[in-house]
Amino acid sequence: MARTKDAVQFYWDPVCPWCWITSRWMEDVGRQKAIDVDWRFFSLRKINEGRDLPERFRVSHLMGLRALRVAAAVREQHGREAVRKLYTVMGTRKHHDQADIGTLAELESILHTCGLPTALAAAADDETWDKAIEADMASAVAKAGKDVGVPLIVLDGGDGPGFFGPVFTPAPTGKAAVELWDAMVTAGRTEGFYEFKRTRTSGPIFGERPTV
Repeated sequence: MARTKDAVQFYWDPVCPWCWITSRWMEDVGRQKAIDVDWRFFSLRKINEGRDLPERFRVSHLMGLRALRVAAAVREQHGREAVRKLYTVMGTRKHHDQADIGTLAELESILHTCGLPTALAAAADDETWDKAIEADMASAVAKAGKDVGVPLIVLDGGDGPGFFGPVFTPAPTGKAAVELWDAMVTAGRTEGFYEFKRTRTSGPIFGERPTV
């Protein structure tokens, strides 16, 4: 089992393209540095409740919530590693294939690809799974504050500092990915450090289509 300092929590909503890009970077960094990544839930639908958002965002965020309910059921019944695989397939279908991952048919297909029971797709319509999602979100907000979204990372297996980001496009790979990780960890551990930010000049640029 990884030492606590070699473990992180990564909070995700499958419909966010920026989170998807960062998650693939986190996978790359995790492999290179032997970091244990706990893929945890953060609903953009819930964090934006009460806000006046364009209809396309409301539709997309509901899609993400339905998918996260399925992910919560998968975690309870099949564990964390199954969630990692599920997110990889969900993200690939959503961002590379432009699929609607909120439909029961697509969720059943995703589960089948992951070798998981397709009956778990019914969790999409079961609001009792929202409690698990909200519990994860509460942990994230406790570490990073309320003015956050995804991607969101908490260091030290959830015991360390948390921060929103990083957000970039495209994701660095190889040595450059590790160098950025080390810089982000240094910044994240610096007391009183709050943010880097500049205006985005490019839309999401995805890397190669992941293989499962």
